[in-house]
Amino acid sequence: MKIGAGLALAVALALGACAYHGDDIGNPFYRKLQWFSFAGGDDLRESCAAGGPDRLRLIYNAVWGEQLRIYEWDGTARDLRIRVVGPGNLAQLTSDDLLAPWRAGETHVTLSEADHHALIEALDAAGAFGPPAVGLDLPSRDYYWLAATCHQGRFTVTGWRYPSPSFAAARFPALLFARDPGRDGVAQPRERGFDPFRADAEPRGAANDFLLTIGRNGLVK
Repeated sequence: MKIGAGLALAVALALGACAYHGDDIGNPFYRKLQWFSFAGGDDLRESCAAGGPDRLRLIYNAVWGEQLRIYEWDGTARDLRIRVVGPGNLAQLTSDDLLAPWRAGETHVTLSEADHHALIEALDAAGAFGPPAVGLDLPSRDYYWLAATCHQGRFTVTGWRYPSPSFAAARFPALLFARDPGRDGVAQPRERGFDPFRADAEPRGAANDFLLTIGRNGLVK
C-alpha cells in the first residue's frame, strides 16, 4: 500500500514537472521537460480572462536543433522578449555552466503602440485569433510558426507550416523579424537534402524527432 502511494506521488510530481509555470525556457533542462506545455501556452490559458491584457507567444521553428526563435509580449508592457536557440556552441562550455552551449540568447525590444497594433492586425489577418488549424501536424524537423495567444479574453493555439499558402501569406513574421536585432541570422525555409547521419539514426530511433499537432482547444499529443 505504501509502495503504491509512493509511486502515485512520483508520477504526480513527474507530470507536474512537465507543466510550464514561468520557468526559464531558455534553459535546455526546462526546455526538454516543459516544451509541450510552453509551446501550447498552458500558462497563458490559465490566466486568460475577459478584461485581462492580451498575451502573445509566437514560435518560429526553423528545424529543431538548428534554430528556434521565440517572441513574447503582452498588451500592457509592450516589451518584445526574443529568445533564440541555436545548434549549440561547445566553445561556450565552461566548468561553471555545462549547459551554456544550449542556452537561449535573449534580447528585449520596446514595441510602440503602432508596432503592437500592426502585429495584432497581421496576426488577425493570418487567422491567429480565429478557428485553429485543427489537425495540422508540425514536425520538429520542419519549418513552421506556432502561436499561443490570449486575445480579448479568448485563448487560441494555431500554426502555419512551410510550404503552404497560409505560411506564405502571413505578414506577421516579417514584422517580428524587422524588430529582431538578430534578423540577419534568421534561418529561411528551404528544401532539405539527403542527410546520411539522419538516415542512419532514424531506423535506430535515435533521431529525437517529435510532432506537435493543432487541436480544437490547443496542442494534442
